[in-house]
Amino acid sequence: MSFLNATIAGFSLYQLFWYFSIYALLGWCMEVCFDTVRTGKFVNRGFLNGPVCPIYGFGMVIVILVLTPMTDNLLMLYLGTVLLASALELVTGWVLKKIFHTTWWDYSDVPFNLGGYICLKFSLLWGVGGVFVMDIVQPLIASFVDGFPRLGGEILFWIILVLFVSDAIVTIVAMAKLNAELGTLNKIAEALRKGSDAMAKNLGDTALNVDSRFDEAKAATADKLEAAKDEANERLDAVQDRFDAAKKEAMQALDTARGEWTRGSHLVRRRLLRAFPNAKHNDYDEALTKIKQYIKNLKTKEDDNDENDAT
Repeated sequence: MSFLNATIAGFSLYQLFWYFSIYALLGWCMEVCFDTVRTGKFVNRGFLNGPVCPIYGFGMVIVILVLTPMTDNLLMLYLGTVLLASALELVTGWVLKKIFHTTWWDYSDVPFNLGGYICLKFSLLWGVGGVFVMDIVQPLIASFVDGFPRLGGEILFWIILVLFVSDAIVTIVAMAKLNAELGTLNKIAEALRKGSDAMAKNLGDTALNVDSRFDEAKAATADKLEAAKDEANERLDAVQDRFDAAKKEAMQALDTARGEWTRGSHLVRRRLLRAFPNAKHNDYDEALTKIKQYIKNLKTKEDDNDENDAT
């Protein structure tokens, strides 16, 4: 396939594709290991469903293209990696937030951060990692890619490309549905709040009216007092019935929305929120927080069931 022989900065598209794939896989392995050690539980930390973290693949391809001529100058290699990795993390975080209205990572609590997208500590660590990879890891990977049978590599190219694109489409669709569901849950929460506020107002107005009627009734006859009480009770019952009906309808919708998250079609969204427990939504963060808590509780129940089955 001739287009795979096209070159960019001295590297063929074939080579760059394999560098991207390998580093995306290695990045995923690093994220999973780090999070497993930190939490004591396995979590698929990738944005996609497969064992890849594309940001590591793109990051290393950019570093290879730009900084390969600087491999003999450690200082320039380090500074270049710091700048390139930080720029990629900043742009990626901003784009994901604009597209999906969600903040997937947040360094706001870390000193010397920029908009919560990047921070000095991790930028400096990216530089150390970049120097290590370019000096030690990349030569080994380059030798492996160049020594791998070309025909087998090209066949795998198409298989991996199809899997990657399919995974990306599934994830994007899942995120779009997540935004829609968060909007629905947010409307339910608002409806419940409005119903509660309306009930409080009606009860307050009724209480004032009852008090006034009681005063009038006391000045009149016992029959009028009894009639005022009956009317007040009827109005209170009517208000309660309306609120109960609205609450029942809202809770049914909420249970339906929650039920959707236990089905297989929603495994992608469940996995994403487990992988990024600190994710925040620009518009519906309250609803997102409730869903994350629901998923956490669901996971706890699943773990308990597994332990019971084992015993």
